[in-house]
Amino acid sequence: MLAAGILYGQNFRYDPEDWYIITYPGKITAFTEDNFTMFIATENGIYSFDKVSEDIRYNYDLSVPFQTREIRHFFIDPYRDYYWIITDDEISYKAAVSYQWREMSLQNTGIFTPYEIDDIGASPEYIWLRTGEDKIPFHPYNALPASWKEAEGEKGQIQWGNSYFGYSGDRIDLFWYSLEEDWDISLGQIFPNGKMGHIISNKDGVELFTTVSFEDREGNVWIGTDGGYILKGGKYSSRLQLFSFAAGLPHITLTHVDNLGNTWFADSEFKRLGEINPVEKGAFSVPSLFLSRWVESENHWTHYYTSESDIIKSRGINAMHSVGSDLYLGTMYGLLMLDIFEEEWSLISTVSGLSDEAVWDMVEWDESLYLATARGINEISIKDNSVIPIENAGHASLANQNIYDLEIDSTNLYIAAESGLYKMDWEEEALSLLSNRVFKTISLEKEGISGNDGQLILLKEESEHIYLHQTTTYTFCDNFLWNSLGSSLTLTDTITHQSWEYGEKDGIPGKTVYDIQCDDSWVQFLTSNGITYYNWRKYHEN
Repeated sequence: MLAAGILYGQNFRYDPEDWYIITYPGKITAFTEDNFTMFIATENGIYSFDKVSEDIRYNYDLSVPFQTREIRHFFIDPYRDYYWIITDDEISYKAAVSYQWREMSLQNTGIFTPYEIDDIGASPEYIWLRTGEDKIPFHPYNALPASWKEAEGEKGQIQWGNSYFGYSGDRIDLFWYSLEEDWDISLGQIFPNGKMGHIISNKDGVELFTTVSFEDREGNVWIGTDGGYILKGGKYSSRLQLFSFAAGLPHITLTHVDNLGNTWFADSEFKRLGEINPVEKGAFSVPSLFLSRWVESENHWTHYYTSESDIIKSRGINAMHSVGSDLYLGTMYGLLMLDIFEEEWSLISTVSGLSDEAVWDMVEWDESLYLATARGINEISIKDNSVIPIENAGHASLANQNIYDLEIDSTNLYIAAESGLYKMDWEEEALSLLSNRVFKTISLEKEGISGNDGQLILLKEESEHIYLHQTTTYTFCDNFLWNSLGSSLTLTDTITHQSWEYGEKDGIPGKTVYDIQCDDSWVQFLTSNGITYYNWRKYHEN
């Protein structure tokens, strides 16, 4: 339920500005517009394009009520300024200034399911639904069936919407257009769904299929694709610009902010599924998107594909770290490195001296990177990216052990290994056992160390305390604890013990939460359908 910029979630009446959601849009299904905004409907929500600033953002107000459903049609009635959204299981409508969506009944209309609807449109006095060759009129304010005899005279005045499932998704003709940069437009062809369109491809073998076309009020041409990209051209230009406006990955299990203003997003298939999916190479291989970069100040997205280099052997990334313009990626096939400025890739593997190619985590200390691998700890010199031979007795004692996680402070390196939790003093290089528990992740807290072995354990002054009997991922934020069991998310005030359940009704886009990170004001949830930033401190005070 929406009202004047307020969303009613399951916990609070939210200001939409307190939620910032990034999802993988998937297929673009529809375009529509009003005087100031272009709206882009996708498989995973609705995005707004500000015609003045040219900024594209996930539209929290319009998307959250339909978050669990595929939006097939989105149409703004140009005569009455009403919004109409058709999903896979219902038709909803409301006035633009209204706070409440109403559901349209298909009873006695001859239409049995929204799947049958190919197009929605409007004439001066009616709303129209098209199924095949049949055009059915309805009263625009209550969505009740209208008399065909009275409405027939307006069928020539219908302004149809622009949907992948309708006229605008067929006969897309880009013959007279060319693309900027390294992308090409194929000749028109018939797709497996019977619609005519084009394939957009680049030199690395990435292919996008056109889905829907639209010409806005200023004469600009918009073409949607099945991969979340948009083609846009000016009224008097035959050149099209291809751009992405959101994350390229459905599942986001880790993120990293570097010192250059970039935020990086990736997915670890092994940590998520326990699977290794090596990349196929060759003329007939299909490139996979495995890394996304977002420049927040410009809202600009760049996506990286496995076909960019032969040394990219997997689309899974377990850990990320950056030093200057070098981005380090821990993978199942070694430490992959990207020079951000030069766009050059390099790899450190067992051939280079790594103990094992599976790199789970990494931390930086004194011009070195310390890697947690499946067979011990490796040290990498940041100066020349070489593997430093193992001379540290503490590191040597953990050789051939699976090292799951690393944390550091000013005096110690903390090591979560298959034989327990250890602490190594940086100066004396002495290794001491803190716990026999096998933690997959650890975190340094104000008063000790927390660890996750399926339970949330707090270690403080040589004592262990089971804080939670079940957890998948968690984070402490002052006196609050965010905890997820994967499919559920709870915030608990550790002083008053009051708790709140969070989910899709609030703004969490995915059904599974992989990681939680927070600061003084915002918390971010990495999920199976993107990432959410939430201004939680506005609603929860110490």
